Amino acid sequence: MFDDGEIDPRDKEALADLLKRCCLSTKVFCKTFFPNRFRAPFSALHDQIFAVLDDDRIKKALILAPRGFGKTSITQLGFTSKRILFGESRFIVPISCSSMQAVTQTEALKRELMSNTTIARLFGGNMKGDWFGKDQWVTSSNVCVMPRGSGQQVRGLLYGDYRPDLIVIDDLEDSEAVRSEERRAKMKEYLYADVLNSVDEKDDNWRVVMIGTLLHEDAITANILNEYEQALKEGRKPDWHVVHLSICDSQYRSNWPDAFPDEKVRGMVEEYRRRGLLDVFAREYMNLPVSGESNFKREYFKYFEEGEITKEKGIVNLVLVDPAKTTNESSCDTALVVVGVDVENHRLFIREVINGKLHPDEQYEMAFQLIRRWRARALGWEVTGLNEFITYPLKNAMREKNITVPLVELKARGKKEDRIAALLPFYRQGLVYHNKTTCLDLEMQLLSYPRSRRWDVMDALAYVVELLESGECYFLEAWSETAEGIEAEYKELEELDAEDRDEKPVNYMLV
Repeated sequence: MFDDGEIDPRDKEALADLLKRCCLSTKVFCKTFFPNRFRAPFSALHDQIFAVLDDDRIKKALILAPRGFGKTSITQLGFTSKRILFGESRFIVPISCSSMQAVTQTEALKRELMSNTTIARLFGGNMKGDWFGKDQWVTSSNVCVMPRGSGQQVRGLLYGDYRPDLIVIDDLEDSEAVRSEERRAKMKEYLYADVLNSVDEKDDNWRVVMIGTLLHEDAITANILNEYEQALKEGRKPDWHVVHLSICDSQYRSNWPDAFPDEKVRGMVEEYRRRGLLDVFAREYMNLPVSGESNFKREYFKYFEEGEITKEKGIVNLVLVDPAKTTNESSCDTALVVVGVDVENHRLFIREVINGKLHPDEQYEMAFQLIRRWRARALGWEVTGLNEFITYPLKNAMREKNITVPLVELKARGKKEDRIAALLPFYRQGLVYHNKTTCLDLEMQLLSYPRSRRWDVMDALAYVVELLESGECYFLEAWSETAEGIEAEYKELEELDAEDRDEKPVNYMLV
């Protein structure tokens, strides 16, 4: 900081201004005091983390960030040392999955505070204090740091007159422990009964910051995320503030191109897929929880290259749309899926998947683009119970854009869990093929079924069963394992009122 001539250490006014900026901004602090640790440029995603850390009004924060994102360095080193040096905390308790891990991280923090030359120049000898033991140490400015492993006592802890006022929780659950339902329940009790009750809520200065990844669909982090999104959906103030980050989007486009360019992300995805560990990539780098108990297995996923089937005859492309009712951040995404149907060889090709926050006019335009791009024969659109309010503006838009393919109104019959389960026979018999470049979100949702946090893409795909039935296209072999269920489905169809069914279904499979 001083060797490059940016600031003359004798310039007291400049130093005072620098310290003020460091006190107000963890980002500036990290770059100023630990330039070697934070060599790569921070991204817009990192700014979301810094915004939470620097907002003292946020008492409980959960930061879900990918592996290699620097979240531990930012919080355990940057944020914690800033709180120590500027006297913002008196009693700091870092918690990790094991006491050894917690001690290791705080020992690294201690070494930096003692040996960092920039800290020595700007803070003098303030850090040369009464250091004792690895399980607890105190600075000369009277700040106590006590690392704890998960399950160790934190409730009732005191340092002099102070209860813990900063708790930094890093990977409270490990990948092994989170597989046990009993251990997940114990960890949840430990967090809410012990950790959160160790702070003095009457004191406005306390903070709890948890960082990690989504290791399981029923992990503590997943539960907090679900509660956060549900509170936003219901217009309530969430108990926790959550930052949920991913290294890339569902099309493998990097969210941090300086460190993870698109080519590197695609290479990582392909390597994890080749090893049969795509769900691991989803957890570690995209924060998508994947169930270990899903009926959809990794080995069911088969792949194709577009060049392999482009010239094949007899493949009919269909566009399926499951529209979201709003574009609120907490709402479900709109999902559009292009399915190529090979009736003769009994195959389904998932050729393109698009999902995101789309307004109705954007939904129409995107669907029309897919129809033109893939020369689709039909458009299936979920209408729920608001048929005329959905189909009238949609039909107007189709006429305006000269879209002449049949519009099939898809109605949500039964529970979405049951609709998605109808895809299982197709997958088990190897009839479904995924385009590698576009199906990541679909695969992660299927692997999380039936406890997935997001349903939009797989629910949209599930409507292919209804769309095929409306076009009088049947994969008889695909239903051999579920004949009883399908018989019940047909009976339900027969009992529908005439106004709820097309009296003369359009056989667009023969167009």
